[in-house]
Amino acid sequence: MIVKDEEGCLERCLQSVSGIVREIIIVDTGSTDRTKEIARRFTNHVYDFNWVDDFSAARNYALNFATSDYILHLDADEVLEDPEGELQRKLDKDLYYIRIKNDLGSGLYLTHQFIRLFRNTPEIRYQGALHEQVLPTGNEQTGFLSTVILHEGYKKHIVNNKQKTQRNLNILLKEIREKPTAFNYYNLGMQYLIDKRYSEALNSLKKSYSLGSHYAFSPKVVLDIMKCLHALGQYADAIRVGKDAVNLYENVPDFWYQMGLTYTEWGLLKDAELCLQKCLEIGEENASKLVQHYDGTGSYLAQAKLAEISVMLGNPKDAQNYILLAVKASPNTLALFDIFLSIFPIVDRRDLFQTISSIWPFSKERYVELISYLYSQRKPLLKEFITFFNLELLFPVSVFVYLVEGKYDKAVTELLNNREQRNTDPFLVNNVVFLALTTDNKELINVFKDELPLSLKEIKWLRDLVGNKTVNEVPSGKAILSIWNQLVKDAIFLNKYDLLDLLINATNDPQLRLLIAEQLQSFGFDDLVLEVLVESNSQRLNREIFITASKSLSKLGAWDDALYYLKKAEKLRTDFPVLFEQWKIYSAYNKEEEINVLQLMVNKFPDSKWAKQTIEMQLGKSEMVRR
Repeated sequence: MIVKDEEGCLERCLQSVSGIVREIIIVDTGSTDRTKEIARRFTNHVYDFNWVDDFSAARNYALNFATSDYILHLDADEVLEDPEGELQRKLDKDLYYIRIKNDLGSGLYLTHQFIRLFRNTPEIRYQGALHEQVLPTGNEQTGFLSTVILHEGYKKHIVNNKQKTQRNLNILLKEIREKPTAFNYYNLGMQYLIDKRYSEALNSLKKSYSLGSHYAFSPKVVLDIMKCLHALGQYADAIRVGKDAVNLYENVPDFWYQMGLTYTEWGLLKDAELCLQKCLEIGEENASKLVQHYDGTGSYLAQAKLAEISVMLGNPKDAQNYILLAVKASPNTLALFDIFLSIFPIVDRRDLFQTISSIWPFSKERYVELISYLYSQRKPLLKEFITFFNLELLFPVSVFVYLVEGKYDKAVTELLNNREQRNTDPFLVNNVVFLALTTDNKELINVFKDELPLSLKEIKWLRDLVGNKTVNEVPSGKAILSIWNQLVKDAIFLNKYDLLDLLINATNDPQLRLLIAEQLQSFGFDDLVLEVLVESNSQRLNREIFITASKSLSKLGAWDDALYYLKKAEKLRTDFPVLFEQWKIYSAYNKEEEINVLQLMVNKFPDSKWAKQTIEMQLGKSEMVRR
């Protein structure tokens, strides 16, 4: 191992190999915390190395001290899982690949395979200043183990805390200058991708692929090129790369999954559906063809995305079926919980709690995660978990629970009595504004104004809302829009319909009213949506308003009115979602217009396989009718 300032995770790592390995060699590259003290509890072999911005140099220095026949390489933020005891059986290969599961948070994992176990010989050494590896030359015997290494270092908060980004970038840029190889350009592209510098990532990844497309990491280069194009809004290019990729690398679900995500973002939901169903057809078995792959692209991730798309397509039964399959396949993936709740937005929370209890097998750790998630998403269902487990109410969760219970005086008291902890509450603004409005207490804004991360103009706007119950122009920036959106959700979630009426009557601002209408629509109150919407002077905003109106009218069966608004939206800009909504309406009662819209889809969006298949099917039916 090589380590630096790893006191938070080193002990857990070393405990995972206790009794499995014969000796532990630890090289420290400059720790200033208790890392070396912790290391010495497990081994006397703790050495210092003067850091030279080269991981291979440090790793190869550590190899000099190893005396065992085989060497296992771990990082401090990793844990070894060897339930079959493979590492204590007779080993006979020179190099062994081990699966590394990178914990991305919320139960999502990126898995890759690297050589982490190898014969202790002078010929085998690490290469690469960053993402150092032992690479086979072709003469060694290689094997694969079912042993797993769990890695937490990709979790966003850990990466940010360790400030790895700039360090890694500096090392990679130096490495590129000295060795402009496909692998180094791939690593540079990965680093830019982590840092969300998508244009630079795309250039680096293209360079990597141009220098060689036959490497084990080449499929991952292609997948990351698709991700960059997606992030840059170049959807057609991303799909074209994906179509080439699924021919080059057959039966790998990751490429189909990424195309599904891109089609979804592009608005081509039926094409996304086809791609995600292809993922399920392929399954998980072939995902290992990639050096790196996302667990679940051939099963629960695809099912979860299909659930989301089914909601968008207005197929709630399909959505429920897909999400239940996904949860059954991976109950520990917290991201699935969010999708599950979105499918049941207005179910009684007591009934919903019973449903959750029957779906998610009980586990203290899992339910602690669910409670934490419910608070982070401001879901009233949190109250049922608190009550069922008889948990002590602690600030700031206590404030929200009192809001759910309608105990507003207690909520205010909690806020006032926890001055030192208030800055830890991510919902301080939301709680203060909600309480000020529901108790008609403008003074609350004044009491907390110095602690709210808002400008003077935004504070004044909130005072006007609470005091006058009317507001005019929205201050520039996203803060007020975010507060307003959460207020509307809180009003609906907590059945505070008097607050919802107050917000509707407080403004004629088209953007604020659109936010109210969108929330009403998501909760199924389509009959109220048209009463809330007002047109704007902004064409961009008007287009969103027209589409929102048409969706609710369509669900209410007012097809002619829905088409009227869709045509207005189409005049402002023609895109696939607008044409698709028209197709859904025409497919119900006007086959001639349905074919016209499908033809327009095919002409404008030649990448839509679904549109081509559907028009061919409809033209075939028309031909049969004529015969």
